[in-house]
Amino acid sequence: MTRLDVPREGEGWDERNLLLMMLRYTQQTAIVKVRGLSQELARTAPLPTSPRMAPANVLNHLRWVENSWINEAVLGQASDRPKSEENPDLDFEEGSELPLDEVIRLYEEETVRTLTFFADADLDAVTARHRPETPLTVRWVLLHLIEETARHAGHADFLREAIDGVVGE
Repeated sequence: MTRLDVPREGEGWDERNLLLMMLRYTQQTAIVKVRGLSQELARTAPLPTSPRMAPANVLNHLRWVENSWINEAVLGQASDRPKSEENPDLDFEEGSELPLDEVIRLYEEETVRTLTFFADADLDAVTARHRPETPLTVRWVLLHLIEETARHAGHADFLREAIDGVVGE
């Protein structure tokens, strides 16, 4: 994979660019870990104690994480994220229902929306979802998405190796 964790030609080393670069890098890493799997392998959950942890499910979950943090937490709007009180993990399960190419396409579309949103967002603005004693800023949400995406890209890396032996970035 081409290195995406350093600024591109003509890009600056300012905070926003570095944060967006790291988010883009972790997003692309998650996609690389899922791309190329067969439909069957993409739905394989190799850990008996984590039956929802299949590569397609992880990538689909990441799509909805980005969508819900921006729409619900930052903007105070509704998200279409599949979930219920009885089953808060429906977004994982949806990944096994959709064709893998659609899971990848939908996540790629969401990453474009996410990166576009943060490119102009006021990072110091307080989000719609906050408590007076713990105000969340847009910067915190962006950092949280980097952390969440990196963590799940690591899961996808492990899952891919366990499923078909593919290792690497």
